[in-house]
Amino acid sequence: MRIGELAIKAGLTAKTIRFYEHAGVLPEPARQPSGYRDYDDSALARLRFIKAAQAAGLALAEIRQVIAVRH
Repeated sequence: MRIGELAIKAGLTAKTIRFYEHAGVLPEPARQPSGYRDYDDSALARLRFIKAAQAAGLALAEIRQVIAVRH
C-alpha cells in the first residue's frame, strides 16, 4: 500500500510516517518501480505499536530500543 493509504489506516499523516522512518522506528519500505513507497501490513502493525507505546509515555528513543530488542 502507498503511504497515503497507510496514513489513513494508522490515523497519522504521511509526514509523520516519513519522520518515523527517518527516526529509525519504522523501517524504510520497498519501492515500487515508479519510486513510490510500498508498505505491507507489518508497517501498519508497527505504527500501531508506536502509537500505543507513545500513549504509555515512551519516547521515540525508548521505542527504538524496544524494537531493537524485539528483533
